Amino acid sequence: MFEKVLVTGANGLLGAAVVREMAGRAALRGFDLTRGNADIDWQTGDLTDADAVARAVEGQDAIIQIAAVPNIWSGGGERIMQVNITGLYLLLSAAEAAGVRRVVICSSDSVLGYTVREGKMLPPQYLPADIAHPLNPTDPYALSKLMGEEMGRSFANRGMEIVALRPVFIAYPEMYGEIRARAAAPDSYRGRMAGGPSSAGGGPCWHHVGPRDIARAFRLALELKQVSFERFVISANVTLSPEPTLERLARLLGGRMPVVRRPEVYARNPFAPLYDLDRSREVLGFDAQFDARADCGLEPIAIA
Repeated sequence: MFEKVLVTGANGLLGAAVVREMAGRAALRGFDLTRGNADIDWQTGDLTDADAVARAVEGQDAIIQIAAVPNIWSGGGERIMQVNITGLYLLLSAAEAAGVRRVVICSSDSVLGYTVREGKMLPPQYLPADIAHPLNPTDPYALSKLMGEEMGRSFANRGMEIVALRPVFIAYPEMYGEIRARAAAPDSYRGRMAGGPSSAGGGPCWHHVGPRDIARAFRLALELKQVSFERFVISANVTLSPEPTLERLARLLGGRMPVVRRPEVYARNPFAPLYDLDRSREVLGFDAQFDARADCGLEPIAIA
């Protein structure tokens, strides 16, 4: 484990969960627009401010990069690119200059291209979609995350250790009301019906991961040995959909149904996500311990 770790976006929901997970494991520094309540070293500033970023990374051994415009509803395309691309470049450049060894980047499953209805969604070509699956981002946020991964690869080629995590929709307890509202009226739900901070997400198949699990995945990414450039999908083992995954896709896509390369995955777990999670289990050591089905009014799933 690295001794000194910077967490950007540390005052947000995900950043705060990561700070809690990392407490006592490293000397933490938080960087965000405003200070949080955690008892750590705080520095404030904007990710697009090169001087503020350079001050934040000074003396750090590793960085968990969470700060970003988090979705297409939080800013226009220009702002998303400015923060998520220019900001990440400033961070990686400053990290390299400061001798930071490893950066864990928060990417997104949206790089696959089948998550946001406001974009032109392109379904997977095959299931479960593995790390070799073509990436087809169709909205500014997804495009920024794909470009961020490629930027990470570039810095890895220069000698930095880069891990890109692709979390699905993070189901915070603050979102449970919206998730329940969607489960109660799946065909008519249009979002923000229960007063939640945002609409229930997860794409057409309602993927999700809990904040404790994704925070643990970030820690595991810091603990990985012999890293150059790595990517992992982070998801619960079941979706929040009321329908089994293949049945739901068949209904939504009709004749455009992807090839199911590994039918045994969905025979064993009918509610398995679209993504192949084996590599996350075998290389990263991550297997989700939590799912929100019972808490959100859906039947719990027993996996064979």
